[in-house]
Amino acid sequence: MAKFELPFIGGAYTGRSTNLNAQVCQNLYMEIDQTGAKSIIALVGTPGTTPWADVGSAVEVRGFHVSRGYLYVVAGNTVYRYDTSVVRTSIGTIGTSTGWVDMTSDAGYLAIFDGTGGWTFDGATFAAITDVDLPTPSGATYQDGYHIVGRANTDEFYLSTADNPTAWSATTFASVEGDGDYLLAPISVNRQLWLIGERTIEIWYNSGATFPFERNPGGFVRIGCNAKRSIATYQGELMFLSDRNQVVRAQGLQLGPVSTYQIDYLISTMVSVSDAVGFMYAQEGHVFYELSFPTDSKTICFDLTTGVWHTRASGASDLRSPANCAVWFNNKVLVGHYNNGQIYEYNLAAYSDDGVTKRAIRAAQPLKTNGNRTFFSSFELDMEVGVGDVTTADPQIALQISKDGGHTWGPERWKSMGAQGEYTRRVRWTRLGAGRNFMARVIISDPVKRCIISAFLEGNAEGGGNDQP
Repeated sequence: MAKFELPFIGGAYTGRSTNLNAQVCQNLYMEIDQTGAKSIIALVGTPGTTPWADVGSAVEVRGFHVSRGYLYVVAGNTVYRYDTSVVRTSIGTIGTSTGWVDMTSDAGYLAIFDGTGGWTFDGATFAAITDVDLPTPSGATYQDGYHIVGRANTDEFYLSTADNPTAWSATTFASVEGDGDYLLAPISVNRQLWLIGERTIEIWYNSGATFPFERNPGGFVRIGCNAKRSIATYQGELMFLSDRNQVVRAQGLQLGPVSTYQIDYLISTMVSVSDAVGFMYAQEGHVFYELSFPTDSKTICFDLTTGVWHTRASGASDLRSPANCAVWFNNKVLVGHYNNGQIYEYNLAAYSDDGVTKRAIRAAQPLKTNGNRTFFSSFELDMEVGVGDVTTADPQIALQISKDGGHTWGPERWKSMGAQGEYTRRVRWTRLGAGRNFMARVIISDPVKRCIISAFLEGNAEGGGNDQP
């Protein structure tokens, strides 16, 4: 009887053919430790959500912006300001209650733009921008003293008067004319102005000319965007869902796909992609791009630090992540809920979404048996045990076995992960039967710490490979 370590740690890569690849990695992400740890790689739990603030009504938290020590939040049609003591002030209302919203700021103003117009706040007065030369916005950004707004359903973008988003000129604009594309959103990244269209992108820079921006030599990309709200930036990074339904990442003045064939297949199964919502954030050495598809209630997440994908889900039915947007404020990663008006902290020490179940699921790739029918006597996980607490005294983990490469699964067989302090508990299942396409899937539903280091299988193969199943 041979016992060997399984290649159990990995990402979310279920492909068009389950027989080829049926990996699942839900609410777990890969941690790489090359400092002499027990294992170089492991799977650890994604953050849960703990309450930080409530805007006071069950609405979509649409966007965040930090300026001059305050957090500005658009929830529904209302703009709120929070200080570091979580004191909330309502400062005004805008023209829409759902959908995209962009916020920019300079030394004197906060500016808010949606698909109907713009508003400003100078620290004392909140007011609509009444300058008739402000176009109907398709998106907004800020660079080098200018608030920059795309004009909806055109290829034009406009600049405000320097450091004054209340003042606009009908002549201070330019067009992206490389392909006659509609401009979805202007985005400033590393002081390069990315003008993202439906099919193409132009990249401009501040040349100091009379109209300060002009196109960068070589700054034309034949990739567009399928979902404006999928566009996200973080410290010089830019990612979004392309017009080819791939997730792309900026590489200098070009773009490259980071979605794998399996992730592209998953996206292709969505009923709708145009409403996709994405954001980026950093936490404990990792930078993540989280992308949700509201119509399908699914969430995928790319870890820029490891290059590995996983999925995120909430509730017993594994619906989308509740997070709609994210920001770093007061030394916390804060996220806004997509429909209940709550602002949460993304908390790696929380294992539920404000009390709602977060199921962690890992299904590894099928074991190669060279066509031989193999008898499997035991499966054992090397994982952190003794994680029970006062809420969950005896946390459980389930194992399911597939003998057809992940098409169908056997019953859930539950084992203890160890009561609090039970650090020598073995998590081991026996009498697993026989088959040719063995796959293991483990599930953790209890709100306790999750850390899976490796897995071991004990089995014995019959010779010949021609036995009947």
